[in-house]
Amino acid sequence: MAYLQLLARKTGNLRFLSHLETHKMLERSLRRARVPLAFSHGFNPHPNISFAAPLPVGSLSDYEVVHVELAEAIDTGGLIRDQRRFFPEEFILLKGKILEKPPSLMKEVVRSDYTVTLNLPVSPREIEEGIREFLSRETHLIRKRTKKGRYNEVDIRPQVKDLAYDQQADSIFMSLDTGSVSNLKPLVLMEELFDFPPEKLDIKREKLYKTKDGELVELY
Repeated sequence: MAYLQLLARKTGNLRFLSHLETHKMLERSLRRARVPLAFSHGFNPHPNISFAAPLPVGSLSDYEVVHVELAEAIDTGGLIRDQRRFFPEEFILLKGKILEKPPSLMKEVVRSDYTVTLNLPVSPREIEEGIREFLSRETHLIRKRTKKGRYNEVDIRPQVKDLAYDQQADSIFMSLDTGSVSNLKPLVLMEELFDFPPEKLDIKREKLYKTKDGELVELY
């Protein structure tokens, strides 16, 4: 038994796939590539494929980390080299390696970096003032709906680790808590900061992080 760890880029119209649809796309591509997938046991066997953190629909990514359980190890270099024969052009495998049983990705990830490109005419002063006002607060409460349909108040201020505007690129950089313990979606933060139409924003995930020996390190 072995595990394939992939680092991939998700671009173009693939941004509109849901997490489940992305999962299916990856499974079918791996089958076409004849990767020896390992299957779960039970009444409905399925491949064991897990993503580090679900990407919000409509978002791009330069940093998708995936674990695939294999029946046997493979040549990752060959998979990367021949990927265009099996994978959509807008899902690009950047790196791959074989691991022994790794820890759960979803339990490891703690933070994400994003850039949000603004495809609309805005005043740089408005952006900078909105960011400065948010960062000056000790708390920022929002109402968040639970899986049971109830609403809780959540303080998102400590979930934002970094927030800055790049006037030259007309984009906003944000570093946010991500994972099972604390999680903030970039669009939620943008809605709290500004009244911009979501369809005018290009949100791209740049990095994912975990902690190792008390230090923040890249997940892959």
